[in-house]
Amino acid sequence: MGIFFDQDWFDARLKAAGLTRGAMAQAAGMTMDEIEMVFSDRRELEAGEVRAIARVLSADPREIASRSGLADLQEEALSMGQMTPRFDRSAPQAGPGYQVTREVIAGIHERIDRLERMLEMVLAKLDRR
Repeated sequence: MGIFFDQDWFDARLKAAGLTRGAMAQAAGMTMDEIEMVFSDRRELEAGEVRAIARVLSADPREIASRSGLADLQEEALSMGQMTPRFDRSAPQAGPGYQVTREVIAGIHERIDRLERMLEMVLAKLDRR
């Protein structure tokens, strides 16, 4: 887990960009609960989330990783299998050089679950109108 999340720095960057924590969550494919967990150091950002937040804040991903308490973005990305191509030809392939693993499929399911929760929230708000 991250040992230090620099809330003030992120809030200042969001304010300077005219954005909210909600916009940051949306850009990273996260729910508001997840982003609040990150801001309160109860959840660590994943490598893909770091890159998405870096894009929305126009910042270097290494700066985002450092400010969010991740020791080393490259190490985090490698441990999640996101940046290292695998060349095991016996496994099903998702593209040139990338292996479909249980972790990849679990990540896809997690993203779909997040999208479903977000859609449920949007539909609930629309129903209240």
